[in-house]
Amino acid sequence: MNQIILASHGELALGALDTVHMIVGEAPNVHAVTLGRDDMQPITAEVERLMASFAADDAVYVLTDMLGSSVNNSMVELMAQDKDITVISGMNMPLILTLVMSDVPLAESDVRGLIAEGRRGIVDCAHPEEEVDVNPVATPAAGRGGASRIELVRLDYRLLHGQVVFSWVGKTGVNRIIIVDDASANDAVKKGALRLAKPANVRLNVFTVERALSKMDKLNTLGDKVMFIFGNTRELLEFSQRHRFAEVNYGATANREGARQYGGKDGSVFLDARERADTQALLDLGTKIYVQQTPAYRRVELNGI
Repeated sequence: MNQIILASHGELALGALDTVHMIVGEAPNVHAVTLGRDDMQPITAEVERLMASFAADDAVYVLTDMLGSSVNNSMVELMAQDKDITVISGMNMPLILTLVMSDVPLAESDVRGLIAEGRRGIVDCAHPEEEVDVNPVATPAAGRGGASRIELVRLDYRLLHGQVVFSWVGKTGVNRIIIVDDASANDAVKKGALRLAKPANVRLNVFTVERALSKMDKLNTLGDKVMFIFGNTRELLEFSQRHRFAEVNYGATANREGARQYGGKDGSVFLDARERADTQALLDLGTKIYVQQTPAYRRVELNGI
């Protein structure tokens, strides 16, 4: 197993760990250690206590807040004593989440790719085209023709965000994401933001319902592994009435007045009266629906409203 230790001054590491839990769910192999202003014990003591609880064959990755800091210097000294530790400075969320989604020890070339992925996440969003393109962690290759395979159909009002980018893309291995959302497809600013959020080497299309339906025949000649994302139940139902999906993942919907929660107390799916009616109509079409925020959460079948 990969054991990941986030190490920082102050509470930066704790905040990063909380974000990891929000995006991927429970992550028992991710730990946070901090150095407070008045701490009497060196931070290495806490790291060594953690490492004593790991299995002998675990790979240990320590991500520190910044190069040259006392925290990083202490971790480098610890690395010199233990060849099984890898220390990477300058942690950010793309770097952390990419490592969290890796379930096998990384080769040196993989570590370089991991760092490149972290750097790719640092962008001047006003001028993204000016950023240097670094080599990202390997992602699925483009299709080679033939029938495409739909790996996931997801309902998520946030469309493309961390849970999709780091959890579901890694789980499904898709190389194309198709967002079906009329509002985003007709808004250049929203489309631009979605393009910034997409994973490296994954193609992204943002279509209206009508345009997405018109592209289905062509899609089945590309040989891609595809994820569909819908922003609301109304457009999902409209699409499904003309092209039915076998099953749909309900990931997240906005919590509105009069909405009911589905998928358990920790779920992020809330359906108001109209959304419940849309969902029942989807079930009546024969579509299987399940609630699951990320692959780490339990899948809950939605058999009726």
